Amino acid sequence: MSKKVGSEGRIYVTRHLWVPQKPLEKFNLWISDRIKAKLPPLPVSGDSAVAMFPEIAALQAAHDDIKAELTSLLDGNHTIPLLHEIHPRDAPISSAKWRNYILSLWGNHIDVNRARCPATVAAISRIPGMHTAVFSILDARSAIPAHRGWAAGVVRCHYPLIVPDERDACFLAIEGNRHSWREGEPLLFDDTREHLVENDTDQRRVVLIVDFEPRLPLAERIFCSLRYRFIRRSIEIREMVGKAEVGGQPAPDGRNTA
Repeated sequence: MSKKVGSEGRIYVTRHLWVPQKPLEKFNLWISDRIKAKLPPLPVSGDSAVAMFPEIAALQAAHDDIKAELTSLLDGNHTIPLLHEIHPRDAPISSAKWRNYILSLWGNHIDVNRARCPATVAAISRIPGMHTAVFSILDARSAIPAHRGWAAGVVRCHYPLIVPDERDACFLAIEGNRHSWREGEPLLFDDTREHLVENDTDQRRVVLIVDFEPRLPLAERIFCSLRYRFIRRSIEIREMVGKAEVGGQPAPDGRNTA
């Protein structure tokens, strides 16, 4: 794997073809601000979220099986990577207490990870337009700093599986507004809006992140489809997929594993 790919300043399409990071980021966020008006009103949670997107009820229907697979992962001898270990450019928001078990990334399936979670894979596969699914594991007394994601025109679902007892001390803040999780109640939002996470409790928080494409007007749908194909096939994403594969051995440095 190339040490250059995923580094700050350049976004690689192939190993030797790249585009400048900052102008592309600005363009993507400019586009996301315009697509926002075409999206359903977000954020939304609980029954209102399921009423808006009935397909996510597949997660609730499989809740016990999904949580059992997650528990097996957390109790097992697996080294789940930190974010910057998968994608070095994300180091500014990475944390030693935030790990990500990726099942799918921009339509690329991580078979070795998916094999441990057949019920979860079956549930997320029932969501039309799903292209990314991740168990996001945030340990006690930790935080994810404010940032804006890249997924313009995509709805991000947080499906809570483990929520600290002190709900008000563990929250997602979207553009300054706090949202606390409830186990089994999906929270939907636009990842390109500035958001942060804080877990000021002594307990772990785990959500299943599912990104899916909603129905959009034709022009926006064409743009998002072309961008999706471009990103999915890029060397950046393909290298991330390789780095996200989780083995069964403990970390050599004794780092907290799951």
